[in-house]
Amino acid sequence: MTHGTGAQGEYRERPSRLPDAAMWTRTPAPGPGATRPVLPDGCMDLLWTEGRLFVAGPDTRAHLPGAAGTAGRHVGIRFHPGTAPAILGVPAHELRDRRVDLADLWTATRVRRLTARVDSARDPVAALEDLALDRAADTGPPDPFLAE
Repeated sequence: MTHGTGAQGEYRERPSRLPDAAMWTRTPAPGPGATRPVLPDGCMDLLWTEGRLFVAGPDTRAHLPGAAGTAGRHVGIRFHPGTAPAILGVPAHELRDRRVDLADLWTATRVRRLTARVDSARDPVAALEDLALDRAADTGPPDPFLAE
């Protein structure tokens, strides 16, 4: 488990029960200049922040958290490269360098229900992980070519 606390806030990470994924949380420190850029890693993330589920596509450049309405506490599941398209139902290149509301990819009714489920959970990390596990059970495995 990775832990970090300091001037940039707190970050925690652990392996997910979903293969080829990791769960993480980030709570930024208050004040201006308290966050560092997220460096490109080729991964896609499904993220929750209170009242919102969204997807971070694979980045080709650093992304500054807090931009484009992404400030505040985050819970995420980071999918290893090549694994998210099967679960999210969208090719990675369509989300490159973007942050997209999940309702733009799935039906709004479904996303409202899922968001409410994570919002009301005692443990949002476990709730988001369960959401991803449920979705993975309903979809096929990742393209083995992409995993290589």
